[in-house]
Amino acid sequence: MAKQIGIWLDFKEAVIIELNNQEASIEKIPSEVEDFYVKGGSRTRQPWGPMDKTSDTKYLGRRETQLKHYYARIMDKVEGAGELFLFGPAEAKKGLEKAMLARKSFRPQLLSTETADSMTENQMVARVRGFFTR
Repeated sequence: MAKQIGIWLDFKEAVIIELNNQEASIEKIPSEVEDFYVKGGSRTRQPWGPMDKTSDTKYLGRRETQLKHYYARIMDKVEGAGELFLFGPAEAKKGLEKAMLARKSFRPQLLSTETADSMTENQMVARVRGFFTR
């Protein structure tokens, strides 16, 4: 039987749930993606001049790089899986799905991607078991 893994993820952490007969092993991966709040800026030479010069591309590029590393760590962790089920709030699951499709050497089969709210660990395990028993 193929190894069945469910992944609940958002931009703060990923919870990987691996089903082994009646038991489920749970592993958490922190994202290390920083929240950016643009503050301040630089002053011009004019007295009372504007102070709003900030570079959004610098912040967005840094976030994209951190997300790529986050998704790569998740994919490395579930490389030996046979079947995957992604679920969670927000857009993180969609980003991981795109990263999986972009990586040519990634072998596990992605069965489904569903939206789910914040859950406890027991609720996550029950959702993964329910998905794979259907």
